[in-house]
Amino acid sequence: MDAETFKKLIHPPLKERGFKRSGATWRLQQPGSVAVLNVQRSSWGGGDFYVNLGVYFSEIGTDPSPTENKCHVQFRLDVEDPLVVAEKAASWFAERSRLQDAARLAESDSKKGLVFKEVRSALQA
Repeated sequence: MDAETFKKLIHPPLKERGFKRSGATWRLQQPGSVAVLNVQRSSWGGGDFYVNLGVYFSEIGTDPSPTENKCHVQFRLDVEDPLVVAEKAASWFAERSRLQDAARLAESDSKKGLVFKEVRSALQA
């Protein structure tokens, strides 16, 4: 499956969950955070692409419409069936929708993805 087909197929389940689309990026405004899903084409070509997730926290940032690479917590999902990806993304976002939850998960998340120091220090605040 190519990136364009994937984007067409993942759009309906994300839209049902309240996500708004802008190009290859979907965002969901949550209380205190923004969930971001981005479909990134491989720079090496060949039709490869990636599914990047991120959560941006308004408590430690001011961007109302962040890109995935600016998010305070980031993760890359394996490319699978779009319905499975949408479900996994929704679950990942729900577990990290609050800064305190993301801070609690920061140690294990750092081994699997990227968590910025501001999130780690939120538990101590």
